[in-house]
Amino acid sequence: MPLPRFDRLPAGSRAAILAVARAHFARDGKDAASFNQIIADARISKTSAYHYFDGKDDLWSAVVADASARALRVLGPWRPAESADDLWERLRSGSARLSAHLRDHPDDRAVLAAGGGSGSDGWIADLVADATRIGLVDVVPGIEAATAGVFAAVDRWALDHPDEPDPAGPLLVLLARLWGVPETRRPPKHSGAF
Repeated sequence: MPLPRFDRLPAGSRAAILAVARAHFARDGKDAASFNQIIADARISKTSAYHYFDGKDDLWSAVVADASARALRVLGPWRPAESADDLWERLRSGSARLSAHLRDHPDDRAVLAAGGGSGSDGWIADLVADATRIGLVDVVPGIEAATAGVFAAVDRWALDHPDEPDPAGPLLVLLARLWGVPETRRPPKHSGAF
């Protein structure tokens, strides 16, 4: 992660550096991207760059964390659902917003696909707590971690299939199965492969 001096830069300067780095990493990949070219294009000196980051791997981690944070902002915080149908609809609409964001911001999609970071543990914990509250999930050891695993697998699939017409379909089906949701409380059937 960035060194403390980076966090003291004005927000616009931080965002500009990360945007340049994100574009390079998205285009060239983590390994092929040149740290020297990134800092030159960001118009910062090599000395300044090393005051902000320990090197390219550190900058890469910052870019992945930033792309993850941007994706989580699109989702917004999990808000308690009024019913099972409301919960499924919130997941479906959140998935649609996130898919649209990633289609509109291909650099974020490329970085997240290569970086594997999400930082969504708090969001998933809130979702599981809400699903438990409305009776969709029985509290069992590991259910939150298993739910996070489903999200990670579906996220990986969705990043590789950005034009999927129903990006939430696989997620909803897998969550309903994992949670043991009765048929009468499951989301509408997905018309795709699931």
